[in-house]
Amino acid sequence: MHTTPLEQPRCSVDAGGMQHYHLPRMATYLLTWNPKNYPWYDLHDCISRIKRNKACRYSWSCGSNKRIRKGDRLFLIRLGKEPRGIMASGWATSGVYPDIHWDEAKAIEGKRALYIKVRFDAILNPEKHIFPLSRLREGIYRRMHWTPQSSGVTISDEVAEQLEKDWSRFLSAIGLETKAISFPEEAEVGETFIEGAKKRIVVNAYERDSRAREACIRHYGLSCAVCGFNFEEAFGRIGKGYIHVHHIKPLSEIGGEYELDPIEDLRPICPNCHAMIHQRKPAYSIEELREILKRRR
Repeated sequence: MHTTPLEQPRCSVDAGGMQHYHLPRMATYLLTWNPKNYPWYDLHDCISRIKRNKACRYSWSCGSNKRIRKGDRLFLIRLGKEPRGIMASGWATSGVYPDIHWDEAKAIEGKRALYIKVRFDAILNPEKHIFPLSRLREGIYRRMHWTPQSSGVTISDEVAEQLEKDWSRFLSAIGLETKAISFPEEAEVGETFIEGAKKRIVVNAYERDSRAREACIRHYGLSCAVCGFNFEEAFGRIGKGYIHVHHIKPLSEIGGEYELDPIEDLRPICPNCHAMIHQRKPAYSIEELREILKRRR
């Protein structure tokens, strides 16, 4: 049985004075990936990181499911063309939250999608190994529809229990195992974060770890590092917590993954200044844009 540091046992005492410990019920969900719709550019980097006992965190679409909670178990199935089947497992490290839509056309229309933060404990290269879809059409697995139209489908407790057993055996047979992980509540100064998973979204947006953003804001505050504008001060309640976070060195120049220090590498910046910084390639520095603004005032 898989357990996480989030599972705090509950103790009860029966009529005879015997203590019984119970783990909270953990839900299990199925996430989906179709390479045709969403290229996973840094898949091999993620596989390598897990093999080296490094963390691999991702934001993943969860369809219309708003019930996923931090600590829930997640399995990822590859759909579309063969090979199809389960290729990864992990744990939810956040609740569900909205963000810009992963589909470029819908993002341009201003639509948003629901996401969950995932920390993977096992990822396979599907071209080499995969728990095949054909296996998921046998026995108890026939109770579950394994080719849904969207992510976030609930896997029943009975099916999830069998899948955990078979997944563990499958990984052992190919010489792998799931990696134990922890769930820190928030980022500490000095902690690094993995960034750089490219998405097919407007203007080549990138996957960013929200904990890195939070650490940056906690250190620098919510005022723009260039012009000093603060949305809450200007707009009140509706502006609370709103600010962009700028990577001092653009990820497009780095490529792949790198170790990110949120204090050294990120700055809070308003959308207008953020747009102006990228009016030139290479981008203006924060200091250069401050000087331009100073001369215009």
